[in-house]
Parts: sequence; structure tokens; C-alpha cells
Amino acid sequence: MLYVCLSAEGVDNAMQQLGDNKCAELRVDLVKPTTEQMISLLSDESRHYIVTCRPGVFEPDTDISILETAALNGADYIDLEIERAPEYVIKMRRACLLSKKCRLIISYHNYETTPDAGILKGIIKYCKELGADIVKLACKSNSVSDNARILGLYGEYNDIVAFCMGETGKITRPASLMFGAPFTYVAADNGQPTAPGQLTINQVKRILDAMDFEK
Repeated sequence: MLYVCLSAEGVDNAMQQLGDNKCAELRVDLVKPTTEQMISLLSDESRHYIVTCRPGVFEPDTDISILETAALNGADYIDLEIERAPEYVIKMRRACLLSKKCRLIISYHNYETTPDAGILKGIIKYCKELGADIVKLACKSNSVSDNARILGLYGEYNDIVAFCMGETGKITRPASLMFGAPFTYVAADNGQPTAPGQLTINQVKRILDAMDFEK
């Protein structure tokens, strides 16, 4: 599955980015929907949403309140950063369980490098202990060996979304699906990437079509 990362401020602009696509990552910190607007989006059962609210725009308590509301009102996934305080993770885990639908992604981002395999496996273990249903690993690639190290994790884990950021890491985004990721992230064709090296949805579709891979 290809989740279009919505980056435009304002719900109308974000929906123009999404177009006819059915899966989206709703970046609340970028789109800034009202609570009512967010609930309305999530009520559309024909679409699937990962909802996240990256730190720095709202106060942490506000972030978590927004994500709790999303979990209880139709979000398919909530993405919470590994750096969040344990009490916030507990709150989000409880909200996901109460929803009986929403699953918790705990995400690790490294914009400088790709750690060695032992560290990456330790991060996965820690996220699972926190209660992650899916662990997301997004690391900056500085070499082909960084790409291989990230993709090699799929040989041991089936509940991760792991890929590399940056120019060198671009190929790992569609490749992650072929290695076993349940989904990957793409930019809207008429929008801005939300991470370095993020490909557009049509670019990824063309790559997957060339590989005869069912999306």
C-alpha cells in the first residue's frame, strides 16, 4: 500500500493533494485540521489514514490529545515518535486498544546516518516492548551498504516499515514493499516531500509496475 503524505496546510488543500488515492498519512502538524475536520476525514470508511503529529508545533499534551481523538474516531494507524515520554506511549496504546481497530506505529528517525545492525535491532526490540504493533525505521543513507543493512532487517522481522532517506536511499522506499513492508510513504504528485528522498506516488507506481509487483 502507498500512503500519500499530506503536506499542504488546510484540509481543502490536503485533499487536493490526495486526489482519488485511498491511503494517506495525515500530518496534523502540517495540515492543521480542526478536531471536527479531522473526525470528518476519518469517518470516510473508503479511505485509510495514518495520523501523526510531529513535535514542535503544539504542546506535547495537545499532540497526544489530538492523536487519542484520531485513534478513537477511525484512524487505521497512529504514529508516535520513539522519543515521546513513556506516559504518552501508554496513553496512545490504551486509545488504540479501545478503538479495536487502530494500530500503533512507533517510529525512529535518524537524519544523519544509518546505525549498525545491532543498534537497529535494539531499537526494534525497545519499540515492541513499548507496545508497538509496527516499528518504523527511517534512517539517512550514506552508502549502498546502509541500504542493504536496512533492507536486511526484513529477513528477521515482518512487522516493520524500514527504509532509508536521502538520495542514496531512494530505492529502498519501493524496495521495502518487495521485501515485506505492509506499506510505504510517498509524496503527492502535486505536493512537497515530507522527508529527504521521498518519491512521488506516480514514481513509485512506475517502479512497481516495471517490477510487476502488485501494489
